[in-house]
Amino acid sequence: MKKFTDFINTHPIIRTFILLCIVMVIMMFLLMWCLTLYTRHGEKQIVPNVCGLKVESAALLLEGKGLRYEVVDSVYSKEVEKGCVVEQDPAAGSMVKEERNIYLIINATLDRMVALPNVVDISIRQATTILSASGFKVERVTYKPSEYKDLVLGVYMRGRQVHPDEMIKAESSLELYVGSGNTEAQKDSLSNSGDNIIKESLEEDIAF
Repeated sequence: MKKFTDFINTHPIIRTFILLCIVMVIMMFLLMWCLTLYTRHGEKQIVPNVCGLKVESAALLLEGKGLRYEVVDSVYSKEVEKGCVVEQDPAAGSMVKEERNIYLIINATLDRMVALPNVVDISIRQATTILSASGFKVERVTYKPSEYKDLVLGVYMRGRQVHPDEMIKAESSLELYVGSGNTEAQKDSLSNSGDNIIKESLEEDIAF
């Protein structure tokens, strides 16, 4: 050992090189240690299931697991209460690192609004089909004096006339004012289900 020490002492260049190597090794170990702390290597969390929960409850659950969250979109769903999580990514049960973002899609808190299509001056059969395709329900048909039988005269909702392109709540129940084919005043018809109208329309198509 003494000989090696004497040799190092008599060769300063070699001594400097050895010291430099030792410093580099120490720095590498320190760097690896810092990276391990920064990336939390080996520390993972199981993503909890937050679907069906209100956003506030989902946030508390995720933050309690050391995870973050971000609401990226909203949809309209009848299956889930308004403001609740519909979908999450990553899925429940996935293994992720702490502070990972969990992306949430929620059920919209506001009602979906749809522009009313123009169904005036077309047949009741066509109007019913168009309105049903747009997500509305024809709940009542009222016949009014008009020389054009079964021609739609107007669309009403809760007694108020609604006009083409007007934004109204999706799935609203509508009333159609339809021509009776007689210009003389007559008594309005009773309620008529929109479903029955569609059924009658299909029967007419088959008959043709």
